[in-house]
Amino acid sequence: MARWVCSVCDYEYNEEAGDPAAGIPPGTRFEDLPADWRCPECMVGKDAFVRVDEEVEKNGENDL
Repeated sequence: MARWVCSVCDYEYNEEAGDPAAGIPPGTRFEDLPADWRCPECMVGKDAFVRVDEEVEKNGENDL
């Protein structure tokens, strides 16, 4: 499952966890979030989120 990070406040939406406070159950894909879903930290819309690619993270860690 993918993770998405808010480009404004760095809140992380994890598809495995969902957003229970907003009624979004675990396992909900980012693409399946309601169009009016907002970042719970700074209230920006879905368009402010960027996908965190697991492979890029792993490769970046290996470069250290």
